[in-house]
Amino acid sequence: MTTRDTGSGETITLTDLARLAGVGRNAVSNWRRRETDFPAPVDESGRRSRFSLRELEQWAERHGRVLHVTGADRLWFSLAGSHLTAEAALGAVAAAFGTGGDPAIAKELKDLARETPASALFEFFIERAREAAGTGVPPGIAPLADIAAVVTADTATPSVHDPACDEGDLLAETARRLGRCRVLSGQDLSAPRAAIAEHRLRLLDEGAEVLARVGDSLLRPVPGERYDLVVCDPPFNVKDGGANEYAVGDDPRLAYGTPPRTEPELAWALHCVALLAPGGHAVVRMPAQVAHRRTGRRIRSELLRWGALRAVVDAPEAKAHIWILAPRGETTQLLVSGGGDFAEAWRSFTAAPDAPLATADSTTVPLMRLWDEDVDISPAVYLASAAGDAASLAEAVAGLGGRLDELARHPLPRFGTGAEESAPETSLADLERDGHLIITPGTAESAAPQAVAGAGDVRCIIVDPVGEPQVRLGWRGDATEAQWTVSCEPTVDLAWIAAALAARLPTATKRTATGAKRRLLSVKIPRLTLADQQRRGAAYAALEDLRATLAKAEADAAALAAEAAAGLVSGAVTVEE
Repeated sequence: MTTRDTGSGETITLTDLARLAGVGRNAVSNWRRRETDFPAPVDESGRRSRFSLRELEQWAERHGRVLHVTGADRLWFSLAGSHLTAEAALGAVAAAFGTGGDPAIAKELKDLARETPASALFEFFIERAREAAGTGVPPGIAPLADIAAVVTADTATPSVHDPACDEGDLLAETARRLGRCRVLSGQDLSAPRAAIAEHRLRLLDEGAEVLARVGDSLLRPVPGERYDLVVCDPPFNVKDGGANEYAVGDDPRLAYGTPPRTEPELAWALHCVALLAPGGHAVVRMPAQVAHRRTGRRIRSELLRWGALRAVVDAPEAKAHIWILAPRGETTQLLVSGGGDFAEAWRSFTAAPDAPLATADSTTVPLMRLWDEDVDISPAVYLASAAGDAASLAEAVAGLGGRLDELARHPLPRFGTGAEESAPETSLADLERDGHLIITPGTAESAAPQAVAGAGDVRCIIVDPVGEPQVRLGWRGDATEAQWTVSCEPTVDLAWIAAALAARLPTATKRTATGAKRRLLSVKIPRLTLADQQRRGAAYAALEDLRATLAKAEADAAALAAEAAAGLVSGAVTVEE
């Protein structure tokens, strides 16, 4: 570990350099390895080597590269170099935004705020600190905030609280969607994180009453304040949620039972319900297992019985379930949703809480159907069995019938018998080197000659190293990042190359993406005239088209059978004689 003196000036990491240059981290590593005049680090004593920004700017200018360095960047680099940790540097920024910080930093921030709003500046410094620490925004924040905005849409300037606020990510996202708030309140175990959250929220909504307390929300008595909206992304898998500490007396969090130690997330849900004002709602992120684990059955049953649990959303982006809770009330149904049309479903559900509801991605479940030995409130259980109506089933039957008629009329090639040929061959690697075809990862359109608007509509071969079919004809825009695409110049017939790949592509010992391009490049292609390629390729393309159509018909038939079964069992669908 070494440190060399280069005089005063900001220092940065290679991650910083990649961001300033607008390139990936691998590109920067290649520069350092290949360019003999790439500056040496000025400090290798920490976890990441640091380089002189001035030397890197000079190096970039010599090589015709542009580094986009703002005044906020320079201030951050200076603070990061003069503080032991990124968290300490961010704390200095937060203090300077308040009243007790370094006057020099406060002056620089004031100058920067003339061009950039103070709230956006602070968000920039939070992002830089997390980048340096190797952390990021917690997952699932956006869908939580979206749902919070939906359930609070009719409340003007609501009071909002997060009992596990961390640095205020969820509160900030929610506040941005709600607009003006009367109160923005939070609590966290860490004093530095709570301070960051408070400064962040003050800058975001100057008119709100902002407070971030320090302490354990579950181990302290329920505060006297009540809120229109409580949002919470609680820590998962903390086995001692503290419920046993308040499991005496008339603590309002015990109104629905005492959560077991193995269900710490339920303790957070009960805490959030206890903080609600009349008409308020709590939006809480919960592990999917909490919806069906036997240990939490009694509390789930009580929350349903007293109308406190109103909806459960299984939004894919949240990577968990989202529970919507309310103070006790009369209800006969639970709304479950996949998230796609939650806003519309919620409006309909709240307008008529006892009316049945079934949309493309949401449905209501009668409470009597939930009270069994499991009390399973997983949305997937009820959305999967949602019955289609007779009209939608008739439409699906007609569509499948049309597809089958099309299959019956599908033209098929006529094959004869011939002798095996020993024509000269070339490899896919040679064809790529000579410019006859291009092999790119899925979604990587920039390498293709048609890398312009509409490049996703280019016909190509899609090779899937891990899925089925391994080779198919398709469109470049359909390929995923785990797949490869092969597109051809007019000198080579695309379907002929697809036939050769389908026949000769080596199968990996283990079906992984590793080595997929190497296997592709190794495939040998017989050398044929273009006319012969097109004749053979057309025959293969006809069969490939038949395979794809059959696969779609199979998927349609499976979906139709599942929908019909649900409708027939529920009685929503009848069979005409």
